[in-house]
Amino acid sequence: MNFVKQAKALYVISALLILLTGLILFIFPAASAELICYAGGGLLIFCGIARIIGYFSGDPYRLAFQFDLALGILFCALGVFLILHPLAAVSALSVAAGLYMLLEGVFKLQTAVDAKRFGLTKWWVILAGALICILMGVLLVLHPFRGGSTMLMLIGLSLAINGIQHLFNALYTVRPRKSP
Repeated sequence: MNFVKQAKALYVISALLILLTGLILFIFPAASAELICYAGGGLLIFCGIARIIGYFSGDPYRLAFQFDLALGILFCALGVFLILHPLAAVSALSVAAGLYMLLEGVFKLQTAVDAKRFGLTKWWVILAGALICILMGVLLVLHPFRGGSTMLMLIGLSLAINGIQHLFNALYTVRPRKSP
């Protein structure tokens, strides 16, 4: 299996883990916030490593991986922080999740523009996902839902949407180079 296919597989796995984490938070919002930080930290580290590998994969479009070196390093650092300081992280969970969603949404806006420029017909799906990510990010940063369970459900819904978006991007935009 070539490097792009391996990177794509890791990207798909990380997308599925984000989706699964989001669904768990949405369905079971009463779970311990500290446990969520440990699991979230591990997920961030895994996703960070997958993004770093994806960045160096040699994908010709680089649509799914274009910001992944910086984001991979950032995700790994945040993951380590969540694991080492879960109680400090709990107090800022909504804002942190919102900033993550805003960042993802803004980067996906550029991915949508690049996908259109490359002539991919479903670029608008990436654009729609980017706009939804931005909306969810704004909601989480402004945190109009003061209740802990409601906030965790919104974080879960945001992560699930983001996981679906990542899955679509990986399956639709990542193309291994054809052998000569």
